Amino acid sequence: MSLKIGEEKMDKKGFTLVELLMVVIIIGILVTLAVPNYYRSIERAKAGKAKAAMDAIRKAEIQYRAFNDEYIDLNGDMAELEPYDLPADIVDDANDSDWTYSVDGSGEDAMLIHAERDDGPNATEELTMDQDGVMANPGAIPEWGVN
Repeated sequence: MSLKIGEEKMDKKGFTLVELLMVVIIIGILVTLAVPNYYRSIERAKAGKAKAAMDAIRKAEIQYRAFNDEYIDLNGDMAELEPYDLPADIVDDANDSDWTYSVDGSGEDAMLIHAERDDGPNATEELTMDQDGVMANPGAIPEWGVN
């Protein structure tokens, strides 16, 4: 390869500083949008887990009532409901790191199941479910979307 007079050989290798800064800025914007949605989806999953556990506790309480003519009060320890088809994993996780479960059984007619959030950004949030499966505080479950 021969060079003519006035021509310079230019080998462009690598990226300029401006190109690298643009990539870093774009990645920063994407992370800023993605991280809150990621944490919100984690909180929704944990709330869904609590709702499923509360429904299983409710069904076990109904079976308990069929045999004993009343609902039982429980605070954290769900082992008494295990003979009434409460899954063992819910008995083991009744006081997991995310939620603490309790049941206020007010006798023959009514009960209220509580799930209190122990950890995370929604700590102290509480979900409640009655004997009919009606959620009294579904607002504790975060919604989709960007704030």
